[in-house]
Amino acid sequence: MNSVLYWNSVLLEASRRDFTKGYVNGQQPGPIRTSRAMAIVHLAIHDAVAFRNQPAAAYLNKKGVMHGVSNLTGSVDDIIAGAAVTALKELYPAYTGYFDDAVGTVNNSAFNGGAKVAMAILAHRAGDGSAVGITGPQPAMPNYGEHRADPYAPGQPQLGPAWGNVTRFTGVNHQLLDAFPGKTTASNNYLDDADFFADFEEVRDYGSVQRRDRTAAQERIGIYWGYDGANNLGVPPRLYNQVARVVAAQQSPGLNVARTAELFASINVAMADAGIDAWHWKYVYKLWRPVVGIRTQSDPDGDAFWAPLGAPQTNAGRGTLTPPFPAYPSGHATFGAAVMQALRLGLNTASGPMTVQDVLNVEDGMSPLNPKETFTFVSDELDGISVDPDGSVRTRTPITFKNFVEPVWENSVSRVYLGVHWRFDGIPRNPADNVGGVPLGLKIGQEAHQLFNQSPSLGGTV
Repeated sequence: MNSVLYWNSVLLEASRRDFTKGYVNGQQPGPIRTSRAMAIVHLAIHDAVAFRNQPAAAYLNKKGVMHGVSNLTGSVDDIIAGAAVTALKELYPAYTGYFDDAVGTVNNSAFNGGAKVAMAILAHRAGDGSAVGITGPQPAMPNYGEHRADPYAPGQPQLGPAWGNVTRFTGVNHQLLDAFPGKTTASNNYLDDADFFADFEEVRDYGSVQRRDRTAAQERIGIYWGYDGANNLGVPPRLYNQVARVVAAQQSPGLNVARTAELFASINVAMADAGIDAWHWKYVYKLWRPVVGIRTQSDPDGDAFWAPLGAPQTNAGRGTLTPPFPAYPSGHATFGAAVMQALRLGLNTASGPMTVQDVLNVEDGMSPLNPKETFTFVSDELDGISVDPDGSVRTRTPITFKNFVEPVWENSVSRVYLGVHWRFDGIPRNPADNVGGVPLGLKIGQEAHQLFNQSPSLGGTV
């Protein structure tokens, strides 16, 4: 196996264990810490290859970091192993034995060279602002429209209130995002805004725990993209790495080690910055989720007893639950758009970057087939193994996507069908509006690609 993909599989297993009962959990809790950890591991792998083959292409050199790493010699696979294991042990120390077992027989000198690269990456990120408490208290007296605890989990804290201050992996500044519809209305009633009103009614009628207007196909979309910290599954960064593995495996001709290292560094750095930027804007706008907004809004549009379908309680008992952080923008939508944009640009599968209009075209049935981007993926939520809260084993459900745009749209609207997000948290109704996680993620994915693709590029510029 390509050694980049091998160590990626070890990383994904460590992340799965981190969200599995019976293992030592919570070493990298939540999607934001997980995305940072995955970026660090793949940067270590990327730079291990770079310092062996093309030092000027190393991330550390492109970022102007003083690192003390000299050109490496020996087997590139052994160098990658040293980098991956060293980073993994630092980030997931409970699984040291598992990582040692994954190494096999290596040349110690080459392995130690890779370890030195990982230590340089870890040192670079040591003071990035991530060493903060991951949770914080809810506002004591929240204002109209402001995020607060899920009424079904009244003791729920806020996740990641300071995460937006973490140093980004690519550029210095957060990608810009405009306010959500209704934020600037003078009446202090978001429903006076036509777009907010439309999105309010949509999630009320399609995201309820009672199916109401939601079809079986829409419920499949909601569950398929879940990964809400579920037992045995984990969080969205693991899901999107799984998607990238499927996409990478079917490239013809196959990707060599250098191109794979660059591609997976790009997508994981994109997700790390997606987590930082999305969480920055979440706590700028502090928007309540539908479970609060719909129950709080007065008649005739509100519903004081409304309950969402909620995050899939996979491999666990049923409980209505929404994520413990503000709604806008959607982290799922930001992560997913960033990854698929980076994949498109890194694999050069289309004539240009993905746009918001491209994503909106999916819903209108106007998204064209792209044979270079067609792939079939089985989500762990619907793999024929995972158990629904009612105790039944969910049916294995392979889904074929005809391009990289379809999963961006599905992933975004999936949160509406679960009742945990407003549509505009993910995608605007007007493609010109810089609103939601999709436009934010598309920009971040392009930014990450540009960083790694600038000459000299480890995998060759595309």
